[in-house]
Amino acid sequence: MLTNQERAAVGLNTLNTNAKLAAAATAKANNMFEEQYWDHYGPNGETPWMFITQAGYTYVYAGENLAKGFRTAEGVHEAWMASPTHKENIMSGKYKDIGVAVVEGTLLGKETILVVQMFGNPTTQTFSPTTTVKSNTDTVTKPIVPSIKESGEIKSISITNPKMGELIDDANVDIKGETSNITGEYTVEILNSDSIVGETESSTKDWQFDKGSDWEEGEQDIQAKIKGENIKSDVVTFTIDSTPPKVDQSTITVKRDTQYIELQFSYSSDTTELKFVTGDKTFDLELTEENIATLNIPKEDISDRSVLMATDEAGNISEIDISEYFLEGDEDSTDFGTNLVLWLRNVIGTTDGISLIIVGFVFILLSIEIYVYWRKGRLGKSAGELFTVGAWWLIILVGVFKGFGGLV
Repeated sequence: MLTNQERAAVGLNTLNTNAKLAAAATAKANNMFEEQYWDHYGPNGETPWMFITQAGYTYVYAGENLAKGFRTAEGVHEAWMASPTHKENIMSGKYKDIGVAVVEGTLLGKETILVVQMFGNPTTQTFSPTTTVKSNTDTVTKPIVPSIKESGEIKSISITNPKMGELIDDANVDIKGETSNITGEYTVEILNSDSIVGETESSTKDWQFDKGSDWEEGEQDIQAKIKGENIKSDVVTFTIDSTPPKVDQSTITVKRDTQYIELQFSYSSDTTELKFVTGDKTFDLELTEENIATLNIPKEDISDRSVLMATDEAGNISEIDISEYFLEGDEDSTDFGTNLVLWLRNVIGTTDGISLIIVGFVFILLSIEIYVYWRKGRLGKSAGELFTVGAWWLIILVGVFKGFGGLV
């Protein structure tokens, strides 16, 4: 039995053929032909557990696999093993017994073969794999590929975007996927680490889920499930990284000699590429274990505008204008005045779009409002309103200072 070959390959118990489960599988196949449906649940409230119980099998754990239109055992087994939900039944440690039925008939006007696989365990005893390592005897652990091309059907769902292991810099990425042999309107539930984060509806094989808000930074374990049915996709793990790497501006130093200017600074550990651009010239900087970069630049190459660019693995880029560091004058170009000018220049033109000028404008308006209320003698009555406006101003200001302007 192909099912037991798969289980034995990972050290699971082999399943015993059970006559009651085989009778339940046959009854289920006959009922699908009689009532003209192909599903785990029938139009009159039929359930897999109903057939198992009626066959006289008392269960603690039970499961069911269905297939349609296959002509070989190898073909249907291969399709089941390629489907996460069906494979979960075949490789489950909860089961002791199995019953299989293969029945021919006419379903929805078409001659076909239905395959029903019933699983059961009358006890609470469960089993665990003893090994996940496959030996060289692959012919035992893998079913033989059928020589005749199969065209059978099983119901399944998969995620097509994002891809497994993908690193994404868009925190608002949509989840896309497709189904097989699901007809009519259906609802797809999206789970992240086994918690439902939302759902979407579709009436075609393709579906798309828009979370409506950003995914959290870091690793996501996404799975799609047909609502109301035990049909799940493989788990797809991807990582959201929308935060650009940082150059520590307080560590920037510039030293001059007769021919070269030495630039040195530290950067965040997630940086994968550093570039220094001055005028039409670009210099690549070598990354170090200490996260400190050093570059010697010929004096004649320095232009009026010089920029540091840091990139991470996800493609996020941060850019800092350091032109003022190369102004001719005092040898120590990292004095307080220069740093203050550069800091203001970079904050006012933050890449995430929040301008310190706007924050200052709001502060001026707040000050004028306080003055007007004071002149009219209404300062005490309006303290709550002024406090709220002032609190929001402070939040935005802190956001700009901390580099979270876009988030604010």
